[in-house]
Amino acid sequence: MRFVCAFFLMAIAAPALADGRKMLGAHEQRHWQAVGRLNFGDGFCTGSLVAADLVVTAAHCVYASRTGALRRAGTIHFVAGYRLRKFADHQKAASVTVHPAYTYTQTMRANEIATDLALVKLIGEIGKAQPLPLAPGVVKGDEVLILSYGRDRPEIPSIQSPCYVESQHAGVAVLDCDVTYGVSGAPVMRMINGVPHIVAVVSAMGKVNGEPRAFAVTLDHSLGAVLGAP
Repeated sequence: MRFVCAFFLMAIAAPALADGRKMLGAHEQRHWQAVGRLNFGDGFCTGSLVAADLVVTAAHCVYASRTGALRRAGTIHFVAGYRLRKFADHQKAASVTVHPAYTYTQTMRANEIATDLALVKLIGEIGKAQPLPLAPGVVKGDEVLILSYGRDRPEIPSIQSPCYVESQHAGVAVLDCDVTYGVSGAPVMRMINGVPHIVAVVSAMGKVNGEPRAFAVTLDHSLGAVLGAP
């Protein structure tokens, strides 16, 4: 998770377990095994299965923050349904594809959030988790939820619901959710006929008019470009 500037105010770290967020119980988590941790040698992000061997996350997660270099696939490890050192399944990455217009920088500007999307291809399939379906588009007023790990709760995922889309422009959705480090790459989901569908991916945190906000890249804006990237 990095900082947002430009027309958003400078981001700051979110407090632990903000209002509306709760840690999942072990029984509840059985329904969310597709969400897991993307582990690196120097930290982690959140990622979600969208196919048996494909994980969607934020592009900045797959770059080493110290060097700015794209991480080697072999150093990326997806752990599905991670909880207290237990998990549903796990695989290392075979390859990584980022949005072709994305450029890694230490300080991300608002217009860069719209390309902050990556797909991690796994060496093998995750057999014990049902991938989450995708849905196009979010609009102002949509009720969404975020499922994530975070720096303040790295061992157990938490769910934040309800959150609402305050605005959406040029592939960036502003959500009235309060997020922190580690939540980067987390799925933003909308319930459709009782089934959670991923509509966006958390990119950054910040404040609008003094209130904490999450900023997400919408899939309908950027996923096609990632899939079509060489």
